[in-house]
Amino acid sequence: MSKKNNNMVKNILIGIVIVSVLVGTGLILYFYLGDTKPKTFYVRDINDATYDCEDKIVNKYGDKLVSKHYDNLSSRFEEQKNQYLIYYRISIKEKENGLPMINDYMAKCVVWEKLGYVSDFRVYEFLKA
Repeated sequence: MSKKNNNMVKNILIGIVIVSVLVGTGLILYFYLGDTKPKTFYVRDINDATYDCEDKIVNKYGDKLVSKHYDNLSSRFEEQKNQYLIYYRISIKEKENGLPMINDYMAKCVVWEKLGYVSDFRVYEFLKA
């Protein structure tokens, strides 16, 4: 083979390797990241709504979460708005002035009946005396 043919074959092989790496990276990113939008499903009852709320709490606080307790007195279904209001009492490990503390909060999730995922998530601090 001539030197010109060797260079052409070499360039083609380099091009194939580069395209393979790019396609492989793209496929890995696509399957690893996946669909980041929340999945919708029809919430049949308040129990279904609590699962998404619990996931939201655990994802937000991770290892700092000490406990979470479903508040069945405050949680309810608002029929006019077709949404569930879910409340949890949560305890979180935090540091105040360099000292470890456990603080209590109230987490509120709004879960739409027809969408099925948490559309609003808020955490409220209890007033301290």
